[in-house]
Amino acid sequence: MTASNTNYCCFDGHLIPVDSVKITTANRAFRYGDSVFETIRCFGNRPFALGEHYSRIKRAMQATGMEPDSLPTCDVLEKKIESLINRNRYFISSRVRLMVFRKDGGLYTPATDQSSYLLEATPIDQSTFEMNEKGLVAGIFRDMGKSPDVLSPYKTGSALLYVMAAKYKQRNNLTECFIVNTNGMIIESISSNLFWFKNDKLYTPTIASGCVDGIMRRQVIALARNLNIEVFEMPGVSEENIRKADEIFVTNAIQGIQWVVGIDDLRYFNIKTKQLYLEFIKSIN
Repeated sequence: MTASNTNYCCFDGHLIPVDSVKITTANRAFRYGDSVFETIRCFGNRPFALGEHYSRIKRAMQATGMEPDSLPTCDVLEKKIESLINRNRYFISSRVRLMVFRKDGGLYTPATDQSSYLLEATPIDQSTFEMNEKGLVAGIFRDMGKSPDVLSPYKTGSALLYVMAAKYKQRNNLTECFIVNTNGMIIESISSNLFWFKNDKLYTPTIASGCVDGIMRRQVIALARNLNIEVFEMPGVSEENIRKADEIFVTNAIQGIQWVVGIDDLRYFNIKTKQLYLEFIKSIN
């Protein structure tokens, strides 16, 4: 936080106090969830894997029909992120959220495909990715299913499925919750991609199953293959088979690798997961 105790954001390239952002009731993200976003881990004032985040949000803009060239270049965006972090004095580590939304106008049919963007930052105390000491206890949310489609690989403002899954997690005193697709297969968790070890092989749902095309997912798959670990991308996983896993972990761009200790009364190890985590930390240092 700055010395004046004011938190700043970056709205369409301008650093302003967060309470000065002018968004009206005509905002399409507010009205229709007409937006896409990225969450980016920053160390010091340097965003991690920004090029991959930038590429994904450009693909998301294309998929939603927004004009991709209305977003600044990756180099410009990197400078805006650095300025935002410096202004807020988040010098250890931070979480930056990049939200892109279609400009005002129209009802369901947009009046324009030009977009605005908003960068927000919150501090993180840890100076690197840290694997959780206490394993996550997961449940399975089955009240709704995620449809595999042209938007399912991306993070969009239409996030009620994840909200409902988070409420299920809260009601059941869980620390993680898995999400199923419309075929009833487990494909991801609320904010992470899913991996599991079985007989020394690593498995993860394929993007075609409906899971988010995660930045950390790609990094973990590439790292595992470099370590000569066989990786199989599956059309999701049944509850029966996830319960038979030797180890389970989830990944995202903010927390890195987080291991799962249990589903209901079942318990899992984290030996191979921890080895993979240590190799990942070594690869980025």
